[in-house]
Amino acid sequence: MNIFVSLVIAVLFFNLTGCSKKAKVIKIGAVAAITGDQAAIGQDLINGVAMAIDEANAIGGINGVQLELYALDDKADPKEAVNAAHKFAVDDDVLAVIGHLNSGCTIPASAVYHDAQLVMITPSATNPAITGQGFENIFRVCVTDDIQGGNSGEFAVKKLKKTRIAIIHDKSAYGQGLAEEFKKSVTNLGAQVLSFEGITPREMDYTAVLTKIKGTKPELLYFGGMYTEGALLVKQIKGLGIKTIFMGGDGLFVPEFIKLSGASSEGSIMSFLALPYNEVESAKNFVEKFTQKYGEIKTYAPYAYDAAKIVIEAIKRAGKLDRKIVLNEMRNTKDFDGITGKTSFDEKGDNLNKQIYFYQVKNGKFIWLK
Repeated sequence: MNIFVSLVIAVLFFNLTGCSKKAKVIKIGAVAAITGDQAAIGQDLINGVAMAIDEANAIGGINGVQLELYALDDKADPKEAVNAAHKFAVDDDVLAVIGHLNSGCTIPASAVYHDAQLVMITPSATNPAITGQGFENIFRVCVTDDIQGGNSGEFAVKKLKKTRIAIIHDKSAYGQGLAEEFKKSVTNLGAQVLSFEGITPREMDYTAVLTKIKGTKPELLYFGGMYTEGALLVKQIKGLGIKTIFMGGDGLFVPEFIKLSGASSEGSIMSFLALPYNEVESAKNFVEKFTQKYGEIKTYAPYAYDAAKIVIEAIKRAGKLDRKIVLNEMRNTKDFDGITGKTSFDEKGDNLNKQIYFYQVKNGKFIWLK
């Protein structure tokens, strides 16, 4: 047997035994703050994606190819978010990214995804600027701040009948953006905005700004920000003897808000993007399976789960592991029937489903205000 024939046989054997090439996988990125003071809701988001991937793999993946979760921690820091985006962008096996948790992280990271023509869909970042950049690869399943802030303003003035309002925000893209939309709404409805103040997250003591607000005697104090600062604010409001309704957005709709603030949170009102999951027939199976595996739902796991499902369906329809083809199929998503409702995307990539619901803390639980 000559050397050439021996070489051909060796190559054939190498290929037939499947050792010549690593098995192809489909990576789906997931990124959020999974360390730090927002870790509870960040990990909740990651867990929602993980559950969708596990379910897809249990039925054979996509055309026999398994999906792999590629999770990164952006620490709620814009610089870390951009670093994570670059890691996803250079990995050709990553066909889509679910994230980021925060608007302040999503906005700078979105430019990286756009340059890589990599699909990004956020379950929770609500600032309108995210999809206002004209990037055709950016999507979201949650409602934007202009919708949430506008509806919250109407609820405060028309339903609660409050016309003397103070507003605080945490200076973030999410918190300040939401607060500005709320301010615009209540002002247009004839309410008086007594103050519009920014606080610095993690400062711990907000009594100076609250003492200033106390003198204006607001009927309602609205906060644009996350549950960690919200919990501190309601405790300090009670400690200063300020008699007012405390209200905020979806950043407060987290069990930790109640755990951190205790009885001080009683009566607080917040908006959220969905009905109680245990009252939605399509979500009951998800709730049962999720809680068995990961514990209680914090906030965004159902939205992350739906976002991942939408991505998986787009990859299936694409029929080819190619970012541009997957992107085209994402834009063709119509009436995806998920646990958070039906999802279709407008020309910006925003969800056409724009429902907002309101909850109040009563006896240590979030109660839907029907």
